[in-house]
Amino acid sequence: MFISNGRLARQRVMKVSLVWSSPSPERTIAVAMRRCYSTKTIEEIESELEQKGAEYWKYLLTKCMQDKSLDVLEHFTLSLTVEGFGEDDAAKVASCFPYVRISGLGAESWLMSLNARTLVEMWRAPAARKLAESIVSELDSKNVCPVFNQVVFGEKADAR
Repeated sequence: MFISNGRLARQRVMKVSLVWSSPSPERTIAVAMRRCYSTKTIEEIESELEQKGAEYWKYLLTKCMQDKSLDVLEHFTLSLTVEGFGEDDAAKVASCFPYVRISGLGAESWLMSLNARTLVEMWRAPAARKLAESIVSELDSKNVCPVFNQVVFGEKADAR
């Protein structure tokens, strides 16, 4: 929950629901990482990644986080509905995280679109952590990007 004027905003029950996400997000990020440093064609990279499997994708994601090369995470995008999220909080998210798109759906209900880099930045920002945790929890419940969630958000994300 965002802090306003030094006090916590009124506690709301927030519900996050996944509407859409990039297909095969870990694979997409791995392709983007390999393409940055390779002269191989996309087809060759994809074939290599398929042969090496998910453990290699995990290795690449770990390297990405260690090197702080977060721009490749922008290739993984998602859209969600967020209910029980106040207008002030939505405005603060939109102003603090410029790559989040928020559209009102009704009273305290929003359609939110963002990329994985922004999700990582939200996770690291104390004021946005609760929202980020709710998003990661929703991704976990839908089994979307389990390797990404484990590498980026750690075992805590898996324990929800």
